[in-house]
Amino acid sequence: LALSTVFIFGGDRGYFYRPIGLHNWISSEHLTIALNISPEHGFQRFRGWFMDEDGAFRHAPYNRFPPGGYVLMKVATLPFGGSTSAQLYAVRILMLLFFAGAAVLAYLSLCRLVPNRWIALTAVLLAFSSYYLLYYNDMIANDGIPDFFGVMLTFHAMVVFVQEGRFRQLLVKACIALLLGWHVLALLLAFVIFGLARDLLRARSAAATSTPPRYVKLKRAASALFRSRYLLLGAVALGFSLFVLTFNFAMEYAALGGETPLTELPSFQSMLNRTGVDPRFTNDHVYHRDWRPFLEGQFRRIFGMFVPYALYGGSGPLRSPTWLSDFQSIVLGVVLSMTCLIGSTFVRPRILFATLASFGFFWALPMRHTTSVVGHHFETIYYIGLPLVFFTLALLLARRLTNRDSVIAVAALLLFAVSSFQMGRIGYSAEAAQAARGAEQDLSVIHDLTAGELVTILRNGDIHQEFIAWPGSMGYYLNTSPIRYENLQAVEDGFVVMRERVDTDALLTPQNQYFFLYDRDGLTVWYGATYRSVASTDPAARKDFNVYFDDRTVYYLKEPCVLTDIDARFFLHVYPVDENDLPSSRRQYGFDNLDFYFLERGLLFDGKCLARFVLPQYDVSKIVTGIVGQAWSVVHYLRPPPELISEYQSIVSNEPAARSEFDVYVAEDKLYYVKEPCVRADTAARFFLHVRPVDENDLPDARKQHGFDNLDFDFGARGVLFGSKCMVSVDLPEYGIARIVTGQFDGDGRIWGVEFAPDALE
Repeated sequence: LALSTVFIFGGDRGYFYRPIGLHNWISSEHLTIALNISPEHGFQRFRGWFMDEDGAFRHAPYNRFPPGGYVLMKVATLPFGGSTSAQLYAVRILMLLFFAGAAVLAYLSLCRLVPNRWIALTAVLLAFSSYYLLYYNDMIANDGIPDFFGVMLTFHAMVVFVQEGRFRQLLVKACIALLLGWHVLALLLAFVIFGLARDLLRARSAAATSTPPRYVKLKRAASALFRSRYLLLGAVALGFSLFVLTFNFAMEYAALGGETPLTELPSFQSMLNRTGVDPRFTNDHVYHRDWRPFLEGQFRRIFGMFVPYALYGGSGPLRSPTWLSDFQSIVLGVVLSMTCLIGSTFVRPRILFATLASFGFFWALPMRHTTSVVGHHFETIYYIGLPLVFFTLALLLARRLTNRDSVIAVAALLLFAVSSFQMGRIGYSAEAAQAARGAEQDLSVIHDLTAGELVTILRNGDIHQEFIAWPGSMGYYLNTSPIRYENLQAVEDGFVVMRERVDTDALLTPQNQYFFLYDRDGLTVWYGATYRSVASTDPAARKDFNVYFDDRTVYYLKEPCVLTDIDARFFLHVYPVDENDLPSSRRQYGFDNLDFYFLERGLLFDGKCLARFVLPQYDVSKIVTGIVGQAWSVVHYLRPPPELISEYQSIVSNEPAARSEFDVYVAEDKLYYVKEPCVRADTAARFFLHVRPVDENDLPDARKQHGFDNLDFDFGARGVLFGSKCMVSVDLPEYGIARIVTGQFDGDGRIWGVEFAPDALE
């Protein structure tokens, strides 16, 4: 009954509705890989194409995960070759079946470990009702739910082995799990370590009853170690893993023409990335690799695994529940984790509970360079052992106080059902459904027209918010994938798919509404000739892109185009008129961070580098954009700021040291910080802005203990280069203000400051 709610409340799973996270992107990419498996391509797994130095197109192989999940996905789609939505629906149902199977295996395992089936059922329902499991339970990914099923399958085999000694069954199930994903290695590693430790302790205890020489004791301990079935289990798992990995490398080596060294294979490079060996990947995630933010993020996620989504309070996946702060969630995550790890040593059999409680750490710690980044939030599901152990121990304790096991189980069922219902509504609306169906129809038309020809997919527009994420999704619907963008200049024929309509003779699908097909030969696009350029006046920026605005669209253009100029990341920060229009995860920053790589959205047309970005629908007050790592930015106000004229009262400090710093102006309940001429070094330091209210009860609860609002900010996050001025504006609170203290500080203390009374606001 509980698991049926997952299927009932899942909505129409034949389309991409999810508006947040990487759920759609990962799903479409992995389904593309599965669909591309065919005899025609030698059963290779690939997600795209690339052009070699000779101008020939080759597959971009993708073999970093075992093949089992992809094969099952391919089999699930075979009866539905003519319907893209049916293929997607079939594979999502397959994922839900894996999820249901994992829950059943967890229940059967706990039934063997606890004296009451109600306790086992309740613990599983509570543990499986968390945000992470319900949100990702239909995500199409080999290393997601199929891998998770393999972990639960292996744990059940471990329970049977410990209780009944059925070692052969454990070996078979472990190998099956290794065909579905690598996470089971963490479970096996924990089990082998604890098992070997137990065998050694038993050998030592047996030796203590006699008094042989020391070397005899060591010989017996070594003999116990080498005869241990736990060591054999580890050896078999390692050997089978190497066999699967060798198979993957061989397939990839063949796909790349047999000329690529082992260390240059994409799968080998992926191993280096995930373990933090590759400095290129590590440098891109400097913040995440530091131990403090990594541990804080992991314990916040762990706490999220303990809370049924019905009790989460509507927060997004990356935030703490609305009724807790991030710090409180981190502390509770630590407390709950330690409770499980310590508590598992007081129940029988200890080896199984200890393995279940700890195996998530056996994966996350060695792989912290990737498990901490946003794209790997789904790996939180492998902390499932912690809530399973915690709820089991708590229910065993509660059973001593009350005999209401079935009543508690019914309450857990209701929590699970409500959580499933709420999760099924995320991103679903009649408008989203219509957009998804319309886009699917457009892409089906494009697929029929291209008939296997070369298709270049141009990433433009905010696709993932409206329908599907990234070109992998379009590649899935087209049963192909885009070629790499650095090779587009060499593509002179074939087809181009774009998100917007351009009225030209090259348009081949005028009846479409969402995605449009063009003939590459006849397509020439040029935007911006009549639009006002707002490129920075900074001489250092003149060599970079001009930025043009038209209606709600931002265009980035460079002519002539040099490929090295566009191999960079752009930042695009959009500030709304009303911050309530921002997604909940962005409100703490005050702007939408829409950063992108030019190669993701750009295309080369007639020697021009061109990227197009459609702005959000809400009212925009200003836009800050530029290239990450380069000293240029431009600002465009859709609503021009007030002119800073002399009648605004300057309240800059009279201290001589401050005269060379910023002037501070007050107008219309805003503070303006202005420096002219602008010197970038002056804007590098952090600004403090402390507002003391007339009535301290007006302060947020978190600020009342300090007596003022701390509105500190980085100029780089809010500031803009307006003409020759450095300028930033800050909205003041609406309550009555007694005093304002503001200025700049750095690691050595205050640089300058000014304090003024409310009469300056008149």
